[in-house]
Amino acid sequence: MKHPSKYSDALLPVFAKHLKKTSKVLDPFAGTGKLKRIIPSAILLEIEPEWAGVAKAIIGDATKMPFKNGYFDAICTSPTYGNRMADHFIDHQKNKKYTRNTYRHCLGRSLHKNNSGRMQWGKKYQELHKKAWAECLRVLRENGILILNISNHIRAGEEIDVTTWHINTLKSIGFKLLYLYKIETPRQKMGANSKLRVLYESILIFEKLKT
Repeated sequence: MKHPSKYSDALLPVFAKHLKKTSKVLDPFAGTGKLKRIIPSAILLEIEPEWAGVAKAIIGDATKMPFKNGYFDAICTSPTYGNRMADHFIDHQKNKKYTRNTYRHCLGRSLHKNNSGRMQWGKKYQELHKKAWAECLRVLRENGILILNISNHIRAGEEIDVTTWHINTLKSIGFKLLYLYKIETPRQKMGANSKLRVLYESILIFEKLKT
């Protein structure tokens, strides 16, 4: 089954480098489970049953995880970016010259109400991810690592600094930023801002501080 935002291959070596000494790894926004290419034993959580079936993931919500406190050595994940891939309308499907690559159109139905793939950048998106990051903090052991793949995007011709928001939010709840990588990846080349793309994705490596 198609998914609009799988991990780019260029990101995988960085993930592998930082996960090589870990044993219990979680991806709470698993999609179709591409993390398994480098960590076959990873535990995956995905809110949409169809994508969970492809990934062989647990069907679940990243804001209410079914795991014990401090269970994981590492979390490696990529939340949605709050960009136009969250568009949820369907009228343009009647116009064959447009090819949409959004979460709703790839899945072929409306998304779960708590799926951030239906949320544009703003308060709802931010509140959901605050809850998800609090859950990640809970299920990660002390000194465990959180690897976050995220990207800014262009909205009305201006760059939206999604990355800095996630950094500040994670630091505010008990994570320390260790490394920041900027990796050039293929980007979407459709839509109103197709000539103003952010050319890279970020990989952020955090450590959970001792409490």
